[in-house]
Amino acid sequence: MDTTTISTEVIDLLSRISRQKLREEDVTPLVVFLTALVSILRGVMIIDRTIALEEEERLQKTLKAFASSDRDRVGLIERIVSGISKQQVYFNPTELLTLTAFFSDSEKLLLICFGYEMSAVDGRIDLREQMYLTAIGQQLGIDSRYIAAIDATFTKEGTVDSEAFAEVKELLAPLKFESREPVFAASAKHLLSLLEHQ
Repeated sequence: MDTTTISTEVIDLLSRISRQKLREEDVTPLVVFLTALVSILRGVMIIDRTIALEEEERLQKTLKAFASSDRDRVGLIERIVSGISKQQVYFNPTELLTLTAFFSDSEKLLLICFGYEMSAVDGRIDLREQMYLTAIGQQLGIDSRYIAAIDATFTKEGTVDSEAFAEVKELLAPLKFESREPVFAASAKHLLSLLEHQ
């Protein structure tokens, strides 16, 4: 996603979530990605009705990695994070689709992998979390084979389709994020390593 694909619809949505009138120059691709990411991570945390300490720590660590890449917008990011919880963006597929409309397949996979990492951080993946992530993946238009491969890798249930897994690894190759801020390639590398060692 580049800045030319940030629509007025996305800016309006972020203005509503942050409760602040935003201008085009306030909204970077990183802010849009982070909004979608936090929405999904919060959804994973809330869906099983138990927020583990490990989940809060994982969210803070992820936020720190991404927010420090855009120091000028830390205040905005904080307001967005607060707004996501208050407005329960994680349960609104329309808003998530608005945010991710121009995301590449690689960026969408990054979101889902972060979701699975959050789900697994407390030592087990709850069925509700699994169902939530599968539904989000489908809404984002991610190939169902990719979702199944990621799911099987993290849950250790079923067999992993090696061809689909190879395609997932290809889409998450850090080179796919070369044109983005370095945090994207670093995140892809981290998630790839996680997938390969599950």
